[in-house]
Formats: sequence, C-alpha cells, structure tokens
Amino acid sequence: MSWVKTVLVLSVLLFGCADLITTNVVLSLGFGEANPFMHMAQTWFGAWWLIPKLGFTFLVMALLWRSKNLYNVALVAAFCSTPVINNLLLITSAS
Repeated sequence: MSWVKTVLVLSVLLFGCADLITTNVVLSLGFGEANPFMHMAQTWFGAWWLIPKLGFTFLVMALLWRSKNLYNVALVAAFCSTPVINNLLLITSAS
C-alpha cells in the first residue's frame, strides 16, 4: 500500500468531518443547504442527517481505497475539500 494513497483516503475522512462541522455552523448562521441531496436528508432525518453524509463519505473512501490510479484518488480528495472551503467562506463573510 502506498502511504500517499493512505494519506489521501484519510484526508477524505477529514474533509467529510470538517464539512459536517462547518455545515452545522453555516446552518446556525441562518444559511441553507446548497446540496439538494443533503437538504433532502436534513428534511427527512432532522438532526440525524449526518448519518447519510458520513455513510457517503465512508463509501467514497472504500471506493478510493480500491482504486489503482493515485491521480484519481488525489483528484477526488481535492474535490472533497471544496464544500469545506465554501462553508469557511460563508462563515467568514457572515462575521
């Protein structure tokens, strides 16, 4: 196993957790969820919406772990950082 791949897959978990935390802050500031699937999960599951979110994160991690192409793993890990960056920009613009 490549240590780079391990770090990238673990970074997806880190970005998923950071997305949960920053999304909760954004929602507490009065903003809404931009992702229609997560909005539906929040509507259906209420406070438990984080379960499908983390479930999807673990699914992505499992698929990335099986991937043979390190560049694709890095691309997906970078893509997973975009919601966190967007949430941080929303948080800073509100304060």
